[in-house]
Amino acid sequence: MSKRSVSLLFATMLAVASVPAIAGKQDPMAIPVYEKVESTNGIPPTAARIKAAIIHAGKARGWTVSGSEPGRVTLRYAPRTHEVIVAVRYDANGYKIEYVSSKEMNYEIKRGKPEIHGNYNRWIRNLAIDIQNSPVFHQADAGTDADAESSASSP
Repeated sequence: MSKRSVSLLFATMLAVASVPAIAGKQDPMAIPVYEKVESTNGIPPTAARIKAAIIHAGKARGWTVSGSEPGRVTLRYAPRTHEVIVAVRYDANGYKIEYVSSKEMNYEIKRGKPEIHGNYNRWIRNLAIDIQNSPVFHQADAGTDADAESSASSP
């Protein structure tokens, strides 16, 4: 075998061996903190407004509401073969996003700390930003429980 053939074979074997390492990449899981919601238009936040903002932000990013009860909205995001389920706990002052479960996201606890596919952290960060910037907080008539419920049940 020529040196060129050996080099090519070695490079191919190295590339094939590195694919699983790249595919299974994990990052430390971001654990969001409680986010306080501030009024931007003089209308104080309420639990109903925050719930409506959570649902609106989730829908805008492709999340679906998979459950809802007072003080908690469960959202599901499933692009391609991945799936993430989070619970967003809320009250009249703010909200907190909590990991519930996932599929195909390489979630595991390593050395006592959760790790997950890097996209999870981006998806959660974008959801939190969208909740904070939701137009629901700029509408004088938004924020009733009926508005939030109709948002959750409409297609």
